[in-house]
Amino acid sequence: MQGKTHIAIGIATGVGVACTMGETGDVLNLSLTIVTAAIASILPDIDEDGSLINNIIFPSLNRKYRSFALAFIGVVMVLMYFVKALPEWVLLTGIFAAGVAYVPHRSVSHSLAACAYVTGTVFLAAPAYAIPVMAGYLSHLVADTFTSAGVPYLWPYKKRMNLKKLGIKVKTGGIGDQWTGKVAILIAALGFVYLIGQVFYDEAVASGWIA
Repeated sequence: MQGKTHIAIGIATGVGVACTMGETGDVLNLSLTIVTAAIASILPDIDEDGSLINNIIFPSLNRKYRSFALAFIGVVMVLMYFVKALPEWVLLTGIFAAGVAYVPHRSVSHSLAACAYVTGTVFLAAPAYAIPVMAGYLSHLVADTFTSAGVPYLWPYKKRMNLKKLGIKVKTGGIGDQWTGKVAILIAALGFVYLIGQVFYDEAVASGWIA
């Protein structure tokens, strides 16, 4: 699916996570939860030079140099971890960046192992956002399962799982892809309105405006 579809699904996922995590009383945490899930939802495509996540990270860098830049950043983070005794999540982030820089598209980064690795890394850095990251990352894998190419959930076992046998195969950039993104944004918008309403309601109750 297109990057904009993935991020739309990620935003909707973040709204859902915010609801289940009880973030309705804190606008900052609510916003960070949604943004975190949205970013995580496009992270698996970091293995594709022209992906949305790479356009965000390297907006002015020629596509053919992006893999090198990602690998370089990863190596620097690993070295800084040992030289400056930085937190362990810095080492793990560096290993991930260097490790996925030159892998084929929809391989290791599109697996449950990668999801667990990224979630664990975020847990070490900011435990409160591990669940939004996991949910956002998984939303990408699930969405790509609806495409013909499928997803290698059990990598390094390379078999890709999809829903073609059920007659479901969404073409990237096709009408199904586009409508999925539109519906996801609509759901996210409705959910966000609900959450903001809850914020004002909770503040009104706390202030004594509502008994």
